Amino acid sequence: MLDRATAIQSKPSRPYGAADVELIDDFLNNAEQEQMYQFLQGPGWSYGARSHAGNDASRYWFKHFAGFWEVPTAGLDRHTQAERELGRYPLVEAMWQKVRGRSRLLRCYANGYPTGAEGGVHRDSKGANHYTLLYYPHMQWRPDWAGETLFFNERGDDVLCAVYPKPNRLVRFPGEIPHVARGISRMCPLLRITLIFKVALEN
Repeated sequence: MLDRATAIQSKPSRPYGAADVELIDDFLNNAEQEQMYQFLQGPGWSYGARSHAGNDASRYWFKHFAGFWEVPTAGLDRHTQAERELGRYPLVEAMWQKVRGRSRLLRCYANGYPTGAEGGVHRDSKGANHYTLLYYPHMQWRPDWAGETLFFNERGDDVLCAVYPKPNRLVRFPGEIPHVARGISRMCPLLRITLIFKVALEN
């Protein structure tokens, strides 16, 4: 499916650059951020997510909130179905209303990287109108803890930009850009949590 991670060998519809990676800091107010972080730290994690399909892909924790895993209800398109599923999680649904703009939801989930988990360079989508919204919910993060998100050029052989997992930062980028979540340092006492919305822009 288009919103599954894809290998970097697939070519994007146009060249992308660092300017296509948009950062929005202090996205939630303090109370909202703390509520979101506490919720994401809570129960409901499953183990076994991976960022690409290769046999060497590292596994990590995830929480699925909405999207392609469920069979659509008769009469609903996949976007309406995903947004209905998200309604079971009021805090996440409220954030979706803040970030959605002129887009429709494809999938929503959270990833949790413990020390030792490694991502793989991948694209989130082959769709030219597909975007990823990535949120860092932590209340604190230190440079020595690592865990940056790196964005690569089309060939995947050079870095376009690195995004620090700054607490309460939202990152918006085209799903076609190759990227990877780097592992966290052994000094980091936290699970590296990200909340992800994969979306399609409305025509």
